[in-house]
Amino acid sequence: MTSQDLAKTSYDEVATAYDGYAQTPAGIIEAQLIANALDDNLSGLHVLDLGGGSGIHARECIEYGAESVDIVDISPEMLKVASSIEESLGRKDKIRAFEADASKPLSEYGLLLRESYDVVMANWIFSHADKRSTLEGMFANIGAYLKPGGIFVGIRDANPLSHNFQTGKYGVHVKWVKEIEGGVKYWAVLHCKPEPVEFEVSSLEIIYGGSKELYEDVGLTEVEEVPLERSFLGCGACCKEVTHVGFGGYAVQGD
Repeated sequence: MTSQDLAKTSYDEVATAYDGYAQTPAGIIEAQLIANALDDNLSGLHVLDLGGGSGIHARECIEYGAESVDIVDISPEMLKVASSIEESLGRKDKIRAFEADASKPLSEYGLLLRESYDVVMANWIFSHADKRSTLEGMFANIGAYLKPGGIFVGIRDANPLSHNFQTGKYGVHVKWVKEIEGGVKYWAVLHCKPEPVEFEVSSLEIIYGGSKELYEDVGLTEVEEVPLERSFLGCGACCKEVTHVGFGGYAVQGD
């Protein structure tokens, strides 16, 4: 089973419970990092959310003024949750959901996507790539759909072996970690309510080690990592404690 097949199966199984992650400390910090990267202002812009799942961050983008958000995700069950929430809110065509593997050329799926987007997001999809070729496919889609001068925003793994991942202090912990070629795979537990969400993750060192290579290969420039202490929870004495849960970041598409 490929890492993408595993991701589809895993997220289908946890789809109805996954939104609880947004209420964990890690989920709250994550939302604040994304808000900081976007300056809370997407007025009139169009967003592509790769791996957007149940639409947690897509809905935040609409709150920040985005004209529309297109979610692409490998899990049909996660997309059903996103569509159901939009229906309950009485919104139509503000958030659209498309099923596809973000590591494969999206142009081959026949999706009714825009030609390009002002913002492309990819939150945690790099955590489901156990081969460099899979990552390269993900980045190829980012580069293909981001407008010149547009902004890419993503959340990636930091050090999977960090103390905070082991203890679960911020609502996420790791049960086990195993080495694979070029990185690690591990079992992640998200302490959502009313029940935890668990699945296997694969992460390559070229991602969690902070390399800019794959970003630059698709024309992303001005790549900046935003450490967790930039969130509203990361202040004072806790700054050093939150820096290894994950990293947010953004980059600009070169002209």
